[in-house]
Amino acid sequence: MFKVGKIINFYQKIGITIVELTGSLTVGDKIKIYKDGECLLTQKIDEINMNQEKIPFAKQGDVVALTLLNDDQKIQKGAEIFRLGELGVRS
Repeated sequence: MFKVGKIINFYQKIGITIVELTGSLTVGDKIKIYKDGECLLTQKIDEINMNQEKIPFAKQGDVVALTLLNDDQKIQKGAEIFRLGELGVRS
């Protein structure tokens, strides 16, 4: 598991999460979201948006929008996002 970002905003009604990336993220990646040591959500990334356009991947420093399932309303600002899988820098 590798930390790839932090949630900077979440819009519950439309299910959009704004993330500042500290690592790379690609459509199809599986992520876990943690806050205060508790796993809030595990989900596969189906779509990444930047500047209102769909992109296949994003890199460190990008601020992106993700659509995340949050039926139990656990996602919060400040939660950390971890990518599951192999370590590696993506270009």
